[in-house]
Amino acid sequence: MKRIGLFGGSFDPIHKGHIDIAKEALKQLRLDEIQFIPTKHNPWKIQTNTTTENRIQMIQIALSDIPNMNINTIELNRSDNEKNYTIDTLRLLKEKNPHIQYYYIMGMDQAILFHKWKAAKEISEIVQLVTFQRGGYDQKQDNIEKYHFIVLENVPIYASSSEIRNGHIEMLDPKVLQYITRNGLYLEGIVSIKMKEKRWKHTCSVANLAREIAEANHLNAQQAYIAGMFHDIAKEMKYDESLKIMQEHFPEYVDKPVAIWHQWVSRYVSEYEYLIEDEVVLQAIEDHTTASIHISPIGKCVYVADKLDPLRGYDSSKQIEICKQDIHEGFRNSLIDFYEFSKKKGRSIDECFYEIYDHFIVKGEI
Repeated sequence: MKRIGLFGGSFDPIHKGHIDIAKEALKQLRLDEIQFIPTKHNPWKIQTNTTTENRIQMIQIALSDIPNMNINTIELNRSDNEKNYTIDTLRLLKEKNPHIQYYYIMGMDQAILFHKWKAAKEISEIVQLVTFQRGGYDQKQDNIEKYHFIVLENVPIYASSSEIRNGHIEMLDPKVLQYITRNGLYLEGIVSIKMKEKRWKHTCSVANLAREIAEANHLNAQQAYIAGMFHDIAKEMKYDESLKIMQEHFPEYVDKPVAIWHQWVSRYVSEYEYLIEDEVVLQAIEDHTTASIHISPIGKCVYVADKLDPLRGYDSSKQIEICKQDIHEGFRNSLIDFYEFSKKKGRSIDECFYEIYDHFIVKGEI
């Protein structure tokens, strides 16, 4: 008789802990395969944080190099919009495949609450229940014995999808992380771990404004949003860490004011920690403070969004409207405003600015 493990959940997103447990279950229970069953409407959760298509793509990426693991879309294929209860899924599976022995896998956090599941007793009769150790959850012996759980021998799993959405990307397969940043998923939560609340609010505001400006100019709004979300990712990095990155990777700029180092360091962190590959996005991050004569239209969107962020406390609505009508004119206006404001306040201007000012304002280049 074929032995199949069923691993249900939102997988929003799938992480290393899910994969590690699936591997342990395959080995310890001598299963033929593991089927991941992403839920359509989890009865324990209000909603998922991204689309069904994105969740499926991430699971496929995570399983791509692992034998005997695949996706079962039985719950996603339902035509109704009701909550997915495990008992309904298992009844259907057993009806279609009466000769398969199913093992239903869940974390200890769910095992200790299993008596609250719909038709818990029937579930335990249809399948063999399996649970694994999760950090912070003690084994509830009553449920384990009553419902005949097999308890996997595993190192307690501390990874959780909610912690990933709040910035703990170390729990992700690099290929899944790459998919997440490429598609702009969960970014507000992911970057929050790197900055204080005030800067986080500014970051989200800049990203959303950059996206609006890009969209109004028929540009790639997602690129503008992603660059906006990462433009200040290294702004609060400790000086010694920033200095090391500047010396090793941007030595030609190490003599620039420390206050603007973050545009280069943020590019580095975005590329090597968050695995962003899009050169347009990376260059927009690098150009967001000082700009450059090679700044792209997306870079201009991020540059003006940073300068005109409504959270800065002054009315920038007119300038924002100009940017939405014509990003090139709006960008030029931002350069002029910066120049005039700095002169008025007697602030020093980095020499690189004059090259940029001459290129876009004096010569009128686009």
